[in-house]
Amino acid sequence: MERVLDRFLYVLELHANNSFVIYSPALAKQIPTSYAAHAFKVFQSGMHQIEIVRLCALWDGAELPKENIPTVIDLIDDAAVIQILADETRAHWADQPVGHIPTEPPDAELEELAKQALKQSNIQFGNQQAALAVSELSSSINCARDVLASETLNKVMNLRDKHLAHSLEETRREKNGPIAPMQYGDETQLLNSSIPIIEKLFNWVNGKDFSIKNSQQIDHDNAQALWNGCTIKVLR
Repeated sequence: MERVLDRFLYVLELHANNSFVIYSPALAKQIPTSYAAHAFKVFQSGMHQIEIVRLCALWDGAELPKENIPTVIDLIDDAAVIQILADETRAHWADQPVGHIPTEPPDAELEELAKQALKQSNIQFGNQQAALAVSELSSSINCARDVLASETLNKVMNLRDKHLAHSLEETRREKNGPIAPMQYGDETQLLNSSIPIIEKLFNWVNGKDFSIKNSQQIDHDNAQALWNGCTIKVLR
């Protein structure tokens, strides 16, 4: 799951840059009708295509060698596995060490009562977190299944298979019926659908929080610092 997150963070970086390269006039408005415009279109296309390819890789078929969302989903989509993850969460909080609790005036008996109360509070919180783990893991699995069955993923994956990963007259998907062409923005919809799934999976599988929103802001600021500072001089 850590490697899945790492790969997704790269897609976020690509997406942040493409928000300027493709979806913003920051660069395009500097390029008039010219020979240079042809090269700029190639640049835009290449940036867009690599984002699509890397995003599709995160939703490709489930296989053990593949570090992607469907593989993680298949590995944990089992009541016993989910219960193990919930039990790990419960144990993490129940086993929290309770150190010295000062009292005024110092009172060993009162301190022991405070420790027991804190221990009981940790156990109760652990039970709540374990229940939340079961709920959010189950929800994430269902959401991932919905994405896998969605028209948006079907369109994006078909473009990847037909024109980017391969050069095909007809894809396997198209043999089962017509598929609407992918539109600009479909990749953004797919990326946004992936965010809560990856956050919750990482939280409960790895036992630690990660804020994708923070990463998005950093990526946007980095991309803005580059592309809004670029001045293009067209030679011809």
